[in-house]
Amino acid sequence: MKRICVLSVAEHAGWAHVLCVGERGNVPTVLSRRRVALIDPGLPTQPYHHEATALTDDEANALIARVRRSIERCATDALQRLVTELAPQAIIALAIRRPPFDELPDTYTPVRESYRLMCAADGMLYQLAICRAARQLELDVHMCRRGEERSLAAEQLGVTVDRADEFVSRSGRPSGPPWTEEHRRAYAAGIAALGSHVRLRLRNGGTRGLQNGRMAELQKGKTRK
Repeated sequence: MKRICVLSVAEHAGWAHVLCVGERGNVPTVLSRRRVALIDPGLPTQPYHHEATALTDDEANALIARVRRSIERCATDALQRLVTELAPQAIIALAIRRPPFDELPDTYTPVRESYRLMCAADGMLYQLAICRAARQLELDVHMCRRGEERSLAAEQLGVTVDRADEFVSRSGRPSGPPWTEEHRRAYAAGIAALGSHVRLRLRNGGTRGLQNGRMAELQKGKTRK
């Protein structure tokens, strides 16, 4: 029987951290962590916020279209390569930060005229391309807002948020650097996504440990009375 796992992505301008999150004995674990390129060399990684501002709208549209095609191709190649290289693990889902908008406008003008869109547009080029690539590979796409990762992981594990944070930050982390806040967020998001497909727990913890803790607190309260 193949071991199932999920890819969890922390995207940046032009590249991304990608963690493969699986389980051993129902305990979450990082099976792989990589940095992948999401755009061809020589192209601007943040065209909306920088290069396009000095161009006419037609020139900006042409540039952004070229960048978008490169990102789409690189994201598809990166995910396909990961699915192939991580076999025989079966990749079933992808976790990623939720974009602030569902889609980007087809042209540059609406973005230029909206402060919120302008702030979000460059990041969304990568987020949307990764999501489309994942769906082409028939992966379930799990999105979460930045800051919700640990609480979602805790819910799937049946533990407190503090316990989930301790696990992704220390006791459950893979050995060796790097292990940044972006890695920790991606790990938590991956656990949340994986937990919707398989039952997960923590060593000396999990749902039963949480229930026992609550029972102990209730017992203390009775003793005080």
